[in-house]
Amino acid sequence: MIKAVVLQIKDGHVAVLKEDGTVAKLKDRNFNIGEVVYMKEEKAAYQWRGNKVFSSMVAIAAMLCILVGIGALAYGTPAYYISLDVNPGINMEVNLFEQVIDLEYVNDEAKNLLRDHDFKNKKVEDVIAEIIEQLAEAGYLDEEGNLVLTAIAKNEQKAEKLVAKLKNIAEVEADNNDVHPEVDAEALGYYMVQEAKELGITPGKLNIITNLLGEEVTDEYINMSIRDLMMIYTATKGAEDKAEAEEAGKPEGAGKPEGAGKPEGAGKPEGAGKPKDAGKPEGAGKPEGVGKPEGAGKPSGTGAPAGAGRP
Repeated sequence: MIKAVVLQIKDGHVAVLKEDGTVAKLKDRNFNIGEVVYMKEEKAAYQWRGNKVFSSMVAIAAMLCILVGIGALAYGTPAYYISLDVNPGINMEVNLFEQVIDLEYVNDEAKNLLRDHDFKNKKVEDVIAEIIEQLAEAGYLDEEGNLVLTAIAKNEQKAEKLVAKLKNIAEVEADNNDVHPEVDAEALGYYMVQEAKELGITPGKLNIITNLLGEEVTDEYINMSIRDLMMIYTATKGAEDKAEAEEAGKPEGAGKPEGAGKPEGAGKPEGAGKPKDAGKPEGAGKPEGVGKPEGAGKPSGTGAPAGAGRP
């Protein structure tokens, strides 16, 4: 097995430069330009002729040139897009080595605050710390403030890892400057870079407007500070949470509606136990005159009719 470096990728095949100075063609197996691969000896598509030592020297020189060129290409190629937004908004392009290779001030506030600083070719964590210090001194960060950090990369896991690290650095630097804003950090989709650039805002602000607030991007929202946008979000979310809580809980009187246990008179309706005189209806024991009708004991004159003793 010998080492080779991928020079070119085309039509499902790659051209590689082997360590003996020859160029070979291999089937592409998701190789990247500059990647070192191992391969069996194969017939070269092109081979240096002549002195073996000279050929080896040429191969080494070619390999070094390729590696240097690839290194320069990798250094100047964005691997991450980082945005920091308070109201001053900053977009950064960061390479594979986590160094800032380009920086854009999204609005005049950022430009006025940071234009005298040179952040290029510095480690991104150092740049974040320096920007936080400047924001704190200018009064942009306080207890009620919001600072939004976003990271975007083709590899979402790497973006999440980097933005978590940058969040920690931002919080530590804020504490060092005796300010304590709420730091929100999130890895976003790659598509948001171009959309945010076209709108002239950071991906972080675009994410708040479209995803958190669920609104269309308008000039009004574009010109709002991150604090104002987050206040709208907090108020909206608070109202939604309250409505959900009321829906999920029991409204007043939900346990027992008024009178649900025992409706008035449900135990015994009026007179249900024993109606008035239920034992004896009026006159039921003895109807009037039933015991003895008037004169029933002795009808008038029954003892002796008038003049019965003597005719």
